[in-house]
Amino acid sequence: MVIGAKIILATALLGWATWYLKPAELLAAVGQVGTDKVLICGVIALVGLGVQWMKWQLLLRDQIPETNRRDALYSLLGGAALGLVTPSRLGELGRGVFLERSRAKAALLTAVDKLSSAVVTLSLGAVAAWILWPQLRGFLLLLFCILGALLYWGWCRRKASVPLPVAWGAIAGLSVLFNVVFMGQFFYVVTASVAANSAVVLAVPVIFALKTLLPLGFLDLGVREAAAILVFSSLGLEPQPAFVASILIFVCNVCLPAGLGWLWIGSRRLRMMGKVAL
Repeated sequence: MVIGAKIILATALLGWATWYLKPAELLAAVGQVGTDKVLICGVIALVGLGVQWMKWQLLLRDQIPETNRRDALYSLLGGAALGLVTPSRLGELGRGVFLERSRAKAALLTAVDKLSSAVVTLSLGAVAAWILWPQLRGFLLLLFCILGALLYWGWCRRKASVPLPVAWGAIAGLSVLFNVVFMGQFFYVVTASVAANSAVVLAVPVIFALKTLLPLGFLDLGVREAAAILVFSSLGLEPQPAFVASILIFVCNVCLPAGLGWLWIGSRRLRMMGKVAL
């Protein structure tokens, strides 16, 4: 029932966005994104995947040191494959399924990985919103206090019973780099149609933060697209390029790693079946 509701929500949001932005204007915005930008967007996605791999290796090395780089990459891509077909990409917590040991600990480390990136995303979005909309600073301060209290409560609950990674500086740095890569990717695509200025630079982290705060869509679709329209429209910018950029970001950053994951999983299954047949 929950999955069905999320599918309906994502479909409704995308349908509303297409109607609101007018299909003809959306097609014009798509046409302004050349093949070269699409290819470069894909390359940036692979760079971002490399940053994720480095961070995931760091987490595994800290808690499951016997895991090698190949296994770390396999579990990362396997989690991306599961995330593609689960609501709000919760399947990514199943990275441990693709490791031969310590699967429960791997699930915890995945949560740490996602949480650290989410904290950075929300922080960057809050700073950008603080600059763009001074009238919202009281609300942002209240939200910051609430989220800070929740994080502190979760830390106090877990630190005594669950071993957590010690390389927090490196994890935080890679989380920042991860966000900068993907926000830069969005900015690169959207400026194919919109003039680059400070408002566009600040709008991007706000969009990503709203997506993080409201993980309601199915297949990671719907919320970021609606957020892109809302933020760009509120700043007096054309929302069509932001919508197109959001869809392209989904294809490159969600579908591409998931596709690689499914191919790797499938090839391993075929090899195992071949060995059994022999």
